[in-house]
Amino acid sequence: MTEEAAGLDVDEVTEKPVKEREITLKSGDGKTFKLSSKEAIISKMIKAALQDPDANEVELKKIKGITLQKVVQYMKMRKGIDMEELKWPIKHKTMVEILGKGNEDIAKWVDEVAKHRANFYDLLLATVRLDIKGLQCAGVAKIASLLKYCKAEDLDRVLDPAIQDGKLLPLRQSVIEERKKEEEERIRKREERKKAREKKEAEAKAAEATKAKDKTEGSK
Repeated sequence: MTEEAAGLDVDEVTEKPVKEREITLKSGDGKTFKLSSKEAIISKMIKAALQDPDANEVELKKIKGITLQKVVQYMKMRKGIDMEELKWPIKHKTMVEILGKGNEDIAKWVDEVAKHRANFYDLLLATVRLDIKGLQCAGVAKIASLLKYCKAEDLDRVLDPAIQDGKLLPLRQSVIEERKKEEEERIRKREERKKAREKKEAEAKAAEATKAKDKTEGSK
């Protein structure tokens, strides 16, 4: 069954207990992953697809194999029980603190996955498509933790999808040039405001001088 056939309007499906069985998840690039239906129903979308007792394969055309592999890892680590959704705002910086006691293995796993930014972003998008709220919260929390004590000028570097090992890369030349243009524009506008202010002050002084002169001549 494809994800389109399963439908994404999960709320419209009258849920029944899913018959426990081995199933296969198939990615858009043809990679397949076998797991228990009990583990897979952590995804509300897949749970809806498995309401059909004869459905033993769910095709996920819009999810790559490398991403689906991580989703399956999470499903197996959690044994089909999604984490509770987090409360906002995030009050800690480390994932171990954010996810709390009992979720240390997931916290370390999220930290590891997030080192490769592009793969991590793909995983986060997959949690939305598959409707896995707990993992989605954990992914958003990881981004929040990366930015919590980040300087404004380092945002591009911290979130750079080119990062593959968690280490920040030098600023891309395009970013450097863009920031240079922004700074030049700020300076230009500041100079314009300064000149406008000086012009206004000069005009005010000239008006006062003219007024004083007219008053002096009028008193003669």
